[in-house]
Formats: sequence, structure tokens, C-alpha cells
Amino acid sequence: MGIAYLKGTRVIACTWGWAGSWTGSILADMGAEVIKVESKRKLDNNRWHYKLGQAGGVNSGEFNFTNRGTKSITLNMRKPGGVKVFKELVKVSDVIITNYTPRVMPSWGLDYTVLKAIKPDIILVSLPGFGSSGPNKDYVAYGPTIQAASGMTFSHGHVGEDPILAGANPADPAGGMWGALGVVAALNYRARTGLGQNVDVAQSEGITSYLPELIMEYSMNKRIRPRMGNRDEIMAPHSIYPCKGKDKWVAIAVGTNEEWNSLCKVMGNPDLNKDARFADQYSRWQNQDKLDKIISAWTRDFTHYEVMNMLQKAGVAAGASLNVEELINDPHVQERGVYIEQNHPEAGKSIVFRSPWTSALTATNPPAPCLGQHNDYVFKTLLGMSDNDIAKLTEEEAIY
Repeated sequence: MGIAYLKGTRVIACTWGWAGSWTGSILADMGAEVIKVESKRKLDNNRWHYKLGQAGGVNSGEFNFTNRGTKSITLNMRKPGGVKVFKELVKVSDVIITNYTPRVMPSWGLDYTVLKAIKPDIILVSLPGFGSSGPNKDYVAYGPTIQAASGMTFSHGHVGEDPILAGANPADPAGGMWGALGVVAALNYRARTGLGQNVDVAQSEGITSYLPELIMEYSMNKRIRPRMGNRDEIMAPHSIYPCKGKDKWVAIAVGTNEEWNSLCKVMGNPDLNKDARFADQYSRWQNQDKLDKIISAWTRDFTHYEVMNMLQKAGVAAGASLNVEELINDPHVQERGVYIEQNHPEAGKSIVFRSPWTSALTATNPPAPCLGQHNDYVFKTLLGMSDNDIAKLTEEEAIY
């Protein structure tokens, strides 16, 4: 795609929280100019989560990660002047992204019909929690509620126990990725046809798409798959095993008889594969409780890194379970430059996660914007507003 794949594409980001902001950051990584519309009246909640820096301003590590590379302007969309400025910005933009509930943009008089009348080839990509149609479309949604509605929460948990949430809230980054894909697809379509689109992305459906086994199990067999904890429908062993040290663990997954034979040899028990309970994949799967005890007794004598390295050398999939300190200091992670130091104008120096892919396109990894940092650029340079115009709108709290 090259370093300038989306260069020249301007995106208005009516976003807050993680999912919509992450969409904007991904597009910025791809070369787009992304302008985030904010208001002092109601800040993006990620601006004050885990606040960084002591020099004033509202910035946090979470905001600086999810809004990396974007610009920020302040508009009060409850004021007619704010809406008027927004409409002027639409005229010189290509895409609008939003993860507000579907009622918000129409409440400002900015539904897709209005936006299309302003700029016929405009692309609107909406990614609310439950989509832009249906009886639940206006429900408030955070990561846990989206997980629950998607079917993921019910399927997660230990065998025979209650469901549990996936702690990292995968609905948000998944929604962001699907939103970015929707933007790229719509831009490609517009390049071929000259037409804009109204793209509807439900974050909950994005997570459901990750659960094909559950859907297939019910649609074909009318069975609800039980919670399986760390286990797999086919592979065994397949779990997290204790290692030497406090709260140290290693993941081991065996998918073939050849891998199983290699695991037995590394454990110093090559004849274990002759045990009828573990002689083939199905037998191992049926006897996982006994198998896990044998493997755990072996892994306890080694560090999680030692187990990983021994098994990987033998061709067995194993990975040390890293806490965040180990992750940041891991030699592999450090060599790849996963974490970089940024000097934010308000938050100061901090370590942040770089773009998830590396190429010439993502070499700079610019920091997230301060609140309203790009007001002059957008209002004066892009829209040609005078100082008097800006002063009047600021006095009216339309620019706010």
C-alpha cells in the first residue's frame, strides 16, 4: 500500500472511549488526517482515566494510546454555531466516524441524509455497541455489556463454574479494527464509483464473529457448548501450567501426536506416549485431568522461560505467561521496539505501545493531541475563519 495509502484523506472523528478512538488511530497510522471533535462540556472519559503528567491539561496513558496520531478541536455541538462549523468541516472531509449511540448525531441535526446533502460522497461509519438499527440500538454500552450481548461472556469461564468477563475488554479494539476496515472498504468503493456510504458496524457483532464454534454447535446440533476454561475442543494437553517461582505459569498446547512425542521426550518420560490413556489425541483429550497433573509436576521444577525454551526447541508450542513487568522487559519485545518513549507536550515523557504493525508507514508514531490543540489549524487554515469569527464562537461557547 505504501507510506501514503490514506494520505490526503481527511477523517472527522466524533468518538470517545476506546473503540471509535482506536478506529481513528488506525486510520492515522495509515496516513489519514484524523480530526477528533471534542468538547470541554463532556470530555472523552479516556482523557482522565489514569491521568499522566503534572503540568495541567487532561491526558492519560489510555487516551494517549487510543488517540495516537490524531488531531483535536473543541466544538460544542449543542450550540448552533458549533453545528455550523462542523458542517463546514464536512465539506472538506472524506469520512466521518462515530461510536456514539445512534440517537446522538441525529439529535444535532446531522444524520446521514443531512451529511450527504452537504457532501454527496461523504462516508459515515458508525460503530455503536449494538448497531444503528434494532430495539437495542440506543442502549448504553461498555466493553462488558458488549461482551455479554455477543455471546462471549457466557462461553468464558472454568468448567462447571459461572461465566467470567475477558479482562481486556476485546469488544473495544475489535470494534475499532472492524470500523477501520469499514472505512477502507468504503473508500475503495468510492474510488471506483464516486459514491459515499453509510456503514453500520455493531461492536457486539464484531465479537460474535470470533465465536464460530459456538454458533455452529447450536445451528447444527442444537447444543449450547459448555464453558471449557483453558481447554480446547480437540487439542490436549492444552492449558496453563505452574512453574518455579511465585505466580509463574506457562502455556502448552499440543496439536499432533508428533508434538506429543516431543513433549514426552523433553519431560524425560518418552514412554508416556505408550500409556493407553495418552496414546492418541482422543485418549489424551478424555484423560486431561490426569494428564495435566503429570505435566504440572514436571513444569514446577523449571521457570516459565525455561519450559518455553525447552519445548520450543523441540517444536512444541509453549509460551511463558508474562506479567506486565516481564512483558516490557522481555528481550524479544525490546528487540522489536514494541514500547517506545514519547514526549507529550502536557503529559511529559511516557512509555507507550507503538502501532501494532511495523512499516515505513508507522515509523513516527506521533503522540495523541492535547485538548483543542489543533483549533487554529482547522478553523483558520482549513475553514478560513477569521480571528473575530473564532472569538465570537468562543464567547458563545460554540468553540468549547
